[in-house]
Amino acid sequence: MNSHQQLEVVDLAGLIYSSGKVFNGLSTNRLDTEEFLRTGDTSKVHSRADLELLNDLRDAAQFILDHPNPNIDAHFVCNVNARLTRSAALEPGKLRRTDQRIGVDTAFGRHEPPAISLHELDQILAAAQTPTDPREQAMNLFIEIAKAQPFGDGNKRTALFVANSAVLWQPTPLMLTAPVNDNDPKLAARLNQAIARAYIHNDHRDVKALLSSAGFKRLPTNADSFRHH
Repeated sequence: MNSHQQLEVVDLAGLIYSSGKVFNGLSTNRLDTEEFLRTGDTSKVHSRADLELLNDLRDAAQFILDHPNPNIDAHFVCNVNARLTRSAALEPGKLRRTDQRIGVDTAFGRHEPPAISLHELDQILAAAQTPTDPREQAMNLFIEIAKAQPFGDGNKRTALFVANSAVLWQPTPLMLTAPVNDNDPKLAARLNQAIARAYIHNDHRDVKALLSSAGFKRLPTNADSFRHH
């Protein structure tokens, strides 16, 4: 086993924190999030909602770490969503039904895509992974899963964690985070605006530009070194 395959959940603190902060309004700060992941200490977690969210994101991170170099298919995506048992849909891991009318209100209008089957989700995932560049695959996976809204809830979270499975196990491991800067709240707002543009206008340029410039973080090949810096 290579050293970068010895990653632990705390090594993905940037992914967990940014996902919770940008997509679900996590109020616990970055350092306290890292401390919770490292020690399990809940004394600085700000609310029960934060705790439920952090536990879900921790479980999703553990799942992708337990499955190196996975076959990123519909079954895998459903299993990632199934980890969101406390803060997402009532039926985590199950594709939504047409009658549920799941959608997202955006600045550009309402995005309410049709429900999809496992076969249709597999087709979306296969197309997203057509590029040979893992970074392109990761960005495509994030955008296309989020846009398809396959689940009753937790779609962007699921999309981001699945996307990481395309880059975590490369010779130079990468982590894809949701671009966020605690000193510049406009960055997260720009990301959500760009995602909305991808939803409504099928224009992926802005979200890919943000992910490329501010989303990817390099993980050192020695996980112990990463944890102590």
